[in-house]
Amino acid sequence: MNKRMTEAMMEEFAQSIKIGLVATIDQQHEPHITVLSTLMGKNPTTLMLGKFCEGLSKEHIQNEPKCGFLIMNPQKVFWYGKMTYASSTKEGDDYTLYNNQPLYRYNAYFGINTVYYFNLKEISDDHVLPMGTIIMNALKVMVKKHKFVDRSSEQVMKPWAQKFTSKLDTLLFLSYIDQDDHPVIVPIIQAQSAGSSRIMLKNAPYTELLSPLVKDQKIAILAFSMSMETVLLKGRFSGFDIKGYGYMDIERVYNSMPPVHGYVYPEVPIEAVKFERV
Repeated sequence: MNKRMTEAMMEEFAQSIKIGLVATIDQQHEPHITVLSTLMGKNPTTLMLGKFCEGLSKEHIQNEPKCGFLIMNPQKVFWYGKMTYASSTKEGDDYTLYNNQPLYRYNAYFGINTVYYFNLKEISDDHVLPMGTIIMNALKVMVKKHKFVDRSSEQVMKPWAQKFTSKLDTLLFLSYIDQDDHPVIVPIIQAQSAGSSRIMLKNAPYTELLSPLVKDQKIAILAFSMSMETVLLKGRFSGFDIKGYGYMDIERVYNSMPPVHGYVYPEVPIEAVKFERV
């Protein structure tokens, strides 16, 4: 792992068209993944991102500054690493830089309102998604996943989310908290839903990156499409069996799409609003 970003990395990260993911630690000390494509390098040892809508990730970094990240370009080349939140600002050159980008300059609804800075701890070399191997493992998961369906479970994911997480072209990413208490992000494109309450995966092709996962460990899985549809699932991992198959039992579902972010499972009962007469 590298301690500094190269000029080539920083040029890639400065592009507007990319996938930027940030993993934070939530109030239950479990991983949380957010799509933040404004993530880029400020200098070789500092990353920054611009906030354009409200979500829990910015609250998380105030309480626990250790974060993980992953950046992927349109050619499916990606980098991953760890960083620590340092400071934020609502003005200055970087604030102006973000708001002058084409995506935000004329956007009256989602302008950048805050810039966050992070100290880089480590970053990987570039990796290319091995799509042939991923597709092969996705087909293996598709054939076997019906055996992993928990038919005794209540409906956890809504039908839309269950269908979305079963598509072969939906991108899935897993996060766990490592021994250094840092969230880590790993691509698990081969993963798919097994019923409404489980996400099944195979550890290949990233067996080494997923090897720290143990039975009953809390993990998070983000499902993402290039049309910016997302859903975040959190739960408990089963452990990998001898053939490299495993699953997450979903305990919480988080709607990460704007304009209203929030948990949608377990469902919060709707209560009538009562007004007192004056």
